[in-house]
Amino acid sequence: MTKRRGRFSILGVLLGAFFMTSVLGVGLALRLGLDTAYDNTRNLWIAMTHADLKDAQNAMRNRIERMQRRNIWVAREVANGDLSPDDTAIWDNTLAALVTNELDVTAIGLLMPDGRFRWYDPKTDRTVSRQADPQEDIIARSLIAFGPGQSITQFPRWNSLVNQVVITEMIPLFQRGEYIGSLVQLVSLGDFSRDLKTDPTEAGRTPFVIVNDHVIAHPALPDWHQLHPPANLGTDDVLGVLPRIDDLADPVLAQMDQWQTFDFNDGRTPDGTNGSTASALETAGGYHVIITRKFEESAGLPIVMGMHFDPTVFTREWERLKLATLIGTAIMVLAIILAVMIAHYFTRPLKRFSAATRQLETGMLDDLPILPGSHIIEFNDASRSFNNMAITLRDRERIGRLFGKFLPTAIAQQLLASDDDTGNIQSRQCEASILFVDLVGFTTLSEKIAPQRIVTILNAYFAKATAIIEQNGGIITQFQGDAILAVFNAFDEVPDHADAAVRTAVALQKLVHNDLFDGEELRCRCGINTGLLVAGNVGAPDRLTFTVHGDAVNSAARLEAKNKELGTRILIASTTFDQLSDPAQARLADEILLRGRSETTAVYTIPIDGID
Repeated sequence: MTKRRGRFSILGVLLGAFFMTSVLGVGLALRLGLDTAYDNTRNLWIAMTHADLKDAQNAMRNRIERMQRRNIWVAREVANGDLSPDDTAIWDNTLAALVTNELDVTAIGLLMPDGRFRWYDPKTDRTVSRQADPQEDIIARSLIAFGPGQSITQFPRWNSLVNQVVITEMIPLFQRGEYIGSLVQLVSLGDFSRDLKTDPTEAGRTPFVIVNDHVIAHPALPDWHQLHPPANLGTDDVLGVLPRIDDLADPVLAQMDQWQTFDFNDGRTPDGTNGSTASALETAGGYHVIITRKFEESAGLPIVMGMHFDPTVFTREWERLKLATLIGTAIMVLAIILAVMIAHYFTRPLKRFSAATRQLETGMLDDLPILPGSHIIEFNDASRSFNNMAITLRDRERIGRLFGKFLPTAIAQQLLASDDDTGNIQSRQCEASILFVDLVGFTTLSEKIAPQRIVTILNAYFAKATAIIEQNGGIITQFQGDAILAVFNAFDEVPDHADAAVRTAVALQKLVHNDLFDGEELRCRCGINTGLLVAGNVGAPDRLTFTVHGDAVNSAARLEAKNKELGTRILIASTTFDQLSDPAQARLADEILLRGRSETTAVYTIPIDGID
């Protein structure tokens, strides 16, 4: 085996380039820079947290506004008489439709004057009716004094029906001036807490949401709930299922009363303090920074969202950062120069390969360039494979062209696309129209001229006749001396195959009437029949031909011969006549008895203007 010299694996080259540029350049620069980059982290994290808290507040506000809009809409529809709780089917479907895309709604329903609460549960897609939570009933009755059109938000409380701490949106409903109940929407506090990005895997930042001194969102909250499952609660204990700030293993929240506020709007984060409060806490673990934001709409029980940071994110090392920046810049410049040189070397063969593939897409195989070899093993193999592929494609294209000269194009394409080397094509029985065309007096003409000229005349005639047949969707299965056998709808689908066969016969008559073929005048007769036939391969295993069989084929040939007796140019069978879209173009020629038949059949001819 000949040893390849001067060539390298692309993996080795790329790994070498990677280590020289990335590891030596970028790696060293980042290593030195990141070690001292914590100085800018403090203000960046504060600004990022401020933005997160503001987004969470806006999301909570938008959710409440959507609840209020739903309540006001329902109250207006009820007041106008367009919606009534008495029509339970329409009422239930309307409530379900209102919260179809509101996955955070725990319940929506009607709290009736008798204290019953009939609500739709989106999670189970069911309507439930029970005695209302006593506190909810009391609040609903107090809303009657506000009159219609006033939707009230109640922050948070324990609801015994859904066994959750919820935020409630209520509106009294009046119809013809009479109070008929209150529309109530319940949203779980757990759904509200999802508005805050509480990703426990985010290193250095701990998010939380607090109501009074109870925690409703915190990375440690799921573990606490597993150890402290909710117990039966009285209606006066609205937040008893939630831990207090000193119940969790979070020293920052546990010492909330010792937080010291400070102004972090030092010019590096313009507008950074708008709506947020920055506080600091010194613990045994280090210096902590806490950013909090109060949810302004939370009347009664205030909701506070916030995050606190690990102290290690605020380390300052200005001098090392400056030195690391200088060293990193120098290394990066050298790495870029080296990367450009390597990239230039690698892109040349890739550009040649890309240009060759684009030319290949155009189908111009004869003009494909021969790709040169390369010292890179993979590039050299790719060039050799591409060149061999181009040769194979040229050979395949040439074979296809040769096939097309001896077989119908559709048959040739199917044979080339087949994985079967036997050349067999599945036989197909179908209804088709058969056109048999024969030249008139060509035997006499052949006796008068040289054999080579006979071939020239036939080729000139066949070339034009073939074009006409294929333009109309026909497939030529045989050239029998000076005769042509063509079928329509035997392989490719031709919905109006009878019309197509007749159009072809008329066009062939016009062709021989108007043209000369190598200086000779020719005439032809056409027979057309429509019926069942079988199309497929016949012959020996090593010598096959595609043809069609059946009585319909034989009848077409016999019709062509009958033209001589009847003095016509085109004869069509009654089966073809019955399928013509315009039967008026044909006229009855005679009632004849075809060979092999026991009964006569009507045949028709097609008069041609300017010829007949």
